[in-house]
Amino acid sequence: MVALAATLLTTLHVTACATGPSGTCGMNGGRPHPEIGGEVLYYCWDQPEVNGGLYLLDVTTGRVRALTSDLAYNLDGAWSPDGSRIAFQSSRDGRDDIYVMDLRSGAVRRLTDGRGFNEYPDWSPDGRRILFTSSRDGVFDPAGSGYYRDIYVMQADGSDSHRLSRHEGIFGGAAWNPDGHSLVFAASHGDGWDVFTMQADGSSIEQVSNFGPSGGGANYPRWSPDGSRVLYFGRVAKAAPLLIYWQSAGQQPAHPVTVAKAGQYDLYPDWSRDGKWIVFERTGPRGSQLFAVRPDGTGLSQLTDGPGQKVLPRWRPA
Repeated sequence: MVALAATLLTTLHVTACATGPSGTCGMNGGRPHPEIGGEVLYYCWDQPEVNGGLYLLDVTTGRVRALTSDLAYNLDGAWSPDGSRIAFQSSRDGRDDIYVMDLRSGAVRRLTDGRGFNEYPDWSPDGRRILFTSSRDGVFDPAGSGYYRDIYVMQADGSDSHRLSRHEGIFGGAAWNPDGHSLVFAASHGDGWDVFTMQADGSSIEQVSNFGPSGGGANYPRWSPDGSRVLYFGRVAKAAPLLIYWQSAGQQPAHPVTVAKAGQYDLYPDWSRDGKWIVFERTGPRGSQLFAVRPDGTGLSQLTDGPGQKVLPRWRPA
């Protein structure tokens, strides 16, 4: 997942307005919500038609367009601060690497060099650096699980890649604080998962959530636009439902946003750019759809319809 200098970068081209299979992954249209507005990036799979494609939902109109059209796995999309580019994970060259797509031209450029498994990019607020998660260098793994991840950072052109964390198990899914000085991420510890913060140089790790000791877990954290709250999904205990939560920075308790329902799981939340809405994936007996809700739990609105597993929604920042 570590990127090399520009000489190792690969430039490809795709059609930014590619078409996807009709009726799947939201391509049959979503539900218009002009009162919410904005655009949401997500990835979806519905095999055998779609292994993993990137899609863009116009929340106001409910219209969806496919951004990728190949049969590769194209996952984990993340916006540049100005909303003009997307960093994402793809297997299009045979390995799981990080790429950047320019939405206007459709040009796609590979940033990492094919070593390890590279995922979950996140752009710095100034647009100069990209965080990502990788297995490329290995970590201490005394349990012999064979599964491990650490957090890396590189320049937005793929150069100067280096490792920020070096720990047993999994550190990953990191996101920048809007101030650009600190990060929030999820890590395995003991029998569970929790959310932590650290400085952008990898120092001063502090725990945020406290679900792991009870057999639960918290994952996929995102800072609010003003940096005052941390959003994530998790369960408070082993048998508890997966819900969306937020916490004020440095404070307990965790505030549940969504409500438990049998057979239903709420995952992968993200803030709207004004902080007034949260988008998330809801998976249940009828499949997977994207929803939006206010931080106080009111205004729950379904955004998508149709088949396909719709995952990791990211609200366009500009």
